[in-house]
Amino acid sequence: MKIILITLLTIALISCNVSDSSVAMDNTSNDIVNTHNVVNTQEHKSNPNSESDKNTSDGSNKSKALTDSQKNTNADDLQSDSSKTLPDISYFATNKSDRFIVDFEDIVAAHPYVGARSPRPHNDAQIYFSNTDERWINATKPSDYPPIYAVSNGYINMPEMGFYNVVDHSDASSPWWHVAYVFTLKIAQSDGGFIDFLYQMEPYMIPELTGKPKDFYKQFILVEDGQFVKKGDILGYMYVPLLDEMVGSQSASSHIAFSLIKQPRTIYVPAIFSEEIVEEFAEIYRNPTEGWGSKSFGADWNRGRGLPDAMGWMVSGEENPFNDNNLDVLIYDGVLDQNLDSNAMVYPEELGFSSKNILYSAHGWGDSFKDIVIEEDWQLLFSGIGGPMKFTILIDENDSIRESQVFELRPGQNFSLYHTDNFLGNASKFSVSISDPDEWGWSFAFAKKESEFIEPGTLRDVSPLCPPGCPPSPNPYKLKK
Repeated sequence: MKIILITLLTIALISCNVSDSSVAMDNTSNDIVNTHNVVNTQEHKSNPNSESDKNTSDGSNKSKALTDSQKNTNADDLQSDSSKTLPDISYFATNKSDRFIVDFEDIVAAHPYVGARSPRPHNDAQIYFSNTDERWINATKPSDYPPIYAVSNGYINMPEMGFYNVVDHSDASSPWWHVAYVFTLKIAQSDGGFIDFLYQMEPYMIPELTGKPKDFYKQFILVEDGQFVKKGDILGYMYVPLLDEMVGSQSASSHIAFSLIKQPRTIYVPAIFSEEIVEEFAEIYRNPTEGWGSKSFGADWNRGRGLPDAMGWMVSGEENPFNDNNLDVLIYDGVLDQNLDSNAMVYPEELGFSSKNILYSAHGWGDSFKDIVIEEDWQLLFSGIGGPMKFTILIDENDSIRESQVFELRPGQNFSLYHTDNFLGNASKFSVSISDPDEWGWSFAFAKKESEFIEPGTLRDVSPLCPPGCPPSPNPYKLKK
């Protein structure tokens, strides 16, 4: 049984007094708190005067076709007059944006929107930044950091405290939190409500812990609430902290989360980009530019390992912005996508051993049984795309079969990689049995004992500021409990 975890994005606004202080990198902060819980329940609050707040959606009332007037609306021709009509979301089914949210050369990894039908769903796509890139280490002003672009023409929706958006992990062990900054871009309509493109910047830093003012992120936002912007405009910059400024675990990664949102609670796959952009995006999430041994590596990167070209993978009809089809891959219009190959696979030579050192390897989908002969000491890497999955070694001892379960992925777990040394002693003949009832896909490699293997996410040599020992979270939802 696949576990469906549906989380909703929260941008909660709290009215506070705001001064007109400078936004230089060392300026003094105002006491403004914005909370956002990305772990469990989330909701998004926009401009109270917006028509989008008066409409609700359960995902079933999405537009299926363009009206005559909508067919004549070109999103690139919209002007700043608020009376101009944004296109229906169906416009983006066949008129894809050729402007990604950042420059690909500025990111090192990514993952697509992993949908409700996947082993472990996640309600946004993400792009990751290197904390050891000399460009960001030597940056002295916001414009030295990666620019963030408008993916289409539209109107900015800016929470009053979007520069201090608390992402709360108080339920974790140890409890912790960090500060993000956030805004959305209204790019389309659907049944009377607006469709927003979410920009959630998560450097994994609490400014005050690094000697920075509380409103530090404010200077990295160039736009204002209600502002009309054109595709390609720079909306802000992504602050990429030094490793010793970060909070979280050793595998936390500075990233931007993005998706489509229909107010107040519906989240869609951000499938508005051209095929060329999706291909480049997919190449980065399958092959991070700093490799899987990057010091900026984070556990979230695993969501993209081995997935096919996609902006959304294993999505439900409720997550499909163009119609109500369940889709294994979403790139195009929700119809053409039904014929796309959705198989995910990480091949043996991509697990972490040099191919010249591999003694035996295999990959596939579904249940499998293989007899193996290896006449030297070995080590093993096994990966599974999703659970449930089991990897068992069987050996004939004194006319009886001894079974050793080596690896298990439970339902609700996504990509995992398991490493072990030889535990069979001098036995050279044995069998492996793989249980993969949902056919998510698996891969394994036996390699020479002396083969080098570095576990992804273990190379960071700077400990995070917290946890343990994070200050109490200012998230008011937690404080009310």
